[in-house]
Amino acid sequence: MKPSSFDPNNKSQDLFGGKKAMYRNARKIVVRAVTIAFSIVVAQICRGQETAQVAKESGGMGYSMFGSGTIGINDVNAKFESKGYSMMSDDFFSVGGGGHAIINNRWIIGGEGHNLLGDAATSGNFKTSMNLTYVFFDMGYIVYSIKDLRIYPLIGLGVGGMNLKITEDVTSLSFDEMLDDPQRGSEMSTSGLVLNVACGIDYLLSFGADETGRGGLLFGIRAGYTLSPFKGSWMMDDLEISGAPEIGMTGPYIRFLFGGGAMGKKD
Repeated sequence: MKPSSFDPNNKSQDLFGGKKAMYRNARKIVVRAVTIAFSIVVAQICRGQETAQVAKESGGMGYSMFGSGTIGINDVNAKFESKGYSMMSDDFFSVGGGGHAIINNRWIIGGEGHNLLGDAATSGNFKTSMNLTYVFFDMGYIVYSIKDLRIYPLIGLGVGGMNLKITEDVTSLSFDEMLDDPQRGSEMSTSGLVLNVACGIDYLLSFGADETGRGGLLFGIRAGYTLSPFKGSWMMDDLEISGAPEIGMTGPYIRFLFGGGAMGKKD
């Protein structure tokens, strides 16, 4: 199965690719700008708070997470290019959620899950796309805390999967047409063990505090790197695909957190 009308010298396709590159660069600039702004806010909070460590508090947080990540898919793109397909972007939009418990204002134990969605690439009559899913069990340690601001390294262990689709780029399809020509695309998947190493900054905007504790809105940011020490085989249904490039869920990311939580005082 090859794209029937893809021309790498086609100027309109070059223009389309250039627009996608501009979009990716703009997205990176926005992420960096938000990160800088968040750092400035954190610095102002630190200047306005007392420096005493809050001790013997425990609580829990739950949150949604969104951001951007990069996955190393160079080997897959090299295969695509050799067969006349357009290369896919290695930038992925990340959306997910998680939660964790805080023990004695020191230890963090929790979990998180994410979907990483990539941009589809069109090559003649065919469209290629890739997405990833992974979940982690996390453990972290709070190295710095000022009132409701916490900074912590974190490590996670989990499993993940990648899904690669090559489909015919059609706008409509009848049931009879599908039966007449069922081989209109392929879908392959692989899975494996994934490690997550990250650093996070959380701030609990508390309200309604009393002698037992307080609750509030949680804002945060995490930057990290995922690793795939053991890579699985590519499968199409129950059929193992031979000669496939080795690829893992490996690459850096940055994510923003928004949710809520509560902290309670411990006697």
